[in-house]
Amino acid sequence: MNTRCLPSAPDRTPSPAIIAVAGLFVLALAMGIGRFAFTALLPLAREQGLLTLSSAGWLAAVNYGGYLAGALWVVRSRSAHAAQRLGAGLVFSVVTTLAMGWDLGLAGWMIARFIAGVASAWVYIYATGIMLRALVHAHASGWSALHYPGVGAGITFSACVAQILLDQGMATAWGWWILGGSAALVGLPAAVVLIRAESSVAAAHSAPASADHGAAIHPPLSWMAAAYGLAGFGYIVNATFLPALLRGQPGVADAALTGWLVAGLAALPATALWVRLGFRIGAYPALIACTLLEAAGVALPVLWPGQHLTALAGAALLGGTFMGIAGLAQWLARVPDPQATSRRIGFVTACYGIGQIAGPLATSGLAQGDDLTVPVLLAAGALVLSAGLFEVSRRVERLA
Repeated sequence: MNTRCLPSAPDRTPSPAIIAVAGLFVLALAMGIGRFAFTALLPLAREQGLLTLSSAGWLAAVNYGGYLAGALWVVRSRSAHAAQRLGAGLVFSVVTTLAMGWDLGLAGWMIARFIAGVASAWVYIYATGIMLRALVHAHASGWSALHYPGVGAGITFSACVAQILLDQGMATAWGWWILGGSAALVGLPAAVVLIRAESSVAAAHSAPASADHGAAIHPPLSWMAAAYGLAGFGYIVNATFLPALLRGQPGVADAALTGWLVAGLAALPATALWVRLGFRIGAYPALIACTLLEAAGVALPVLWPGQHLTALAGAALLGGTFMGIAGLAQWLARVPDPQATSRRIGFVTACYGIGQIAGPLATSGLAQGDDLTVPVLLAAGALVLSAGLFEVSRRVERLA
């Protein structure tokens, strides 16, 4: 038979634009909503008597503990099926978001938030890995700029939903159900796109995706990991409590959710802009500048309390930097081998997770009533120290 006369099989690989947009939607689901909807809904939950500042701190810490566990799971996994983990993570993220709308009690909510944290880590790491591999395979890496704004998109959407609930006097539960349902509608179909892309790339390469590349993290990442862990502590205090912080300040209480909305909008282009700057001036200089700007943004609302301008400026600096730090640090942690890249990103993400757990716990222990000045200034100081350790990494580890 003359096979040249037969029609070729159609290419079922999604286009680069579709892959990148799918990545945006899954990050919006698992990160912007699955993780950060809690921040938007916290002021409403406190006013309705569902949570105190202390119980909110514990719920946040448990969620970040789940994120740490999920990242460590990735580090330890040598034969993980990325597409399966991504699908499971997205399903768990939707289910746990919906579950927060039910009266499960503090223990039940803690279980839900822990599982949501694991799911967030899986989705962030595996979706990013799948997206990058698929775009490299398609010689279209530039489309990755559409992936990272998903976190900001989810934050923005959750802030809008929370503002509607506040204006209409609706119960907090409706916020969780609206956000969970919306996440399912857009996030799960997007996951199908990424899973198809992963299957297509895997079929095009003969090397198995589950090859064991050893346990060593090489080249070393000690200073980078320590700096990134401090960055996790530094951003998470305001990323968890910013609306509650502003809600408790006379003069800016009405801007509490507006501030979180501004943070989400600022996060939309942040990673792409900071990574682009990193290509121009170097990844380390951009990372250090980004970290110092975030320190200023974290401190502003308590250094000049009750001022709309400083409250919104601080929110914009927070939103415009925290994903930039993530993108630049993960770029520096990468190596050409895709399997080692996933494990190295998982390692630094685990260190970041440790910092995230410490932040809410420190807030619960150091807050003086509703006054968050001490933990916020401690977080800002941690970011300044983080910038110093990034400079040490630049001189000693020379990852770029």
